[in-house]
Amino acid sequence: MKRLITALGMILLLSACGGGGEQDAKDSGAGNGKEQTAVTTDKPLTQDALMGTYVGHLPCESCDAMITSIILNEDNTYAITTRPENDTTFSMPLVDSGRFVMRDSILELTDKGGEIRNYKIQSNMLKQLGPDGNPLDAPGENHYQFVKQ
Repeated sequence: MKRLITALGMILLLSACGGGGEQDAKDSGAGNGKEQTAVTTDKPLTQDALMGTYVGHLPCESCDAMITSIILNEDNTYAITTRPENDTTFSMPLVDSGRFVMRDSILELTDKGGEIRNYKIQSNMLKQLGPDGNPLDAPGENHYQFVKQ
């Protein structure tokens, strides 16, 4: 977990130093030759219906859990904030951001460093997937599940 916090902190620092603003937004995401499509789930789900804030918990070795919020914006950008639950010494949340695309029922988030995270879209919930494409699992209830607020 300490490695995750350190990595997210480094990503935050590096992205803050990156600068390029509008050009970064034009160069990343959809320009990779892959079409963005509407999501298909049990009921048809449009990109507009997917937009919003999703909140969930990640496992944490040194705290109860890491509260994580994923904010999906209409311009296909996202922001993730993470902070320890019940920890008053850690005052600023870690923040990561980038662009996203939807491929069938998979939400693909690509941060400014090129790291990709995938989530299975399930009605009003996102379930984080591992590198093998299978849902991540951890001891505890509802880890790696993010519910739309």
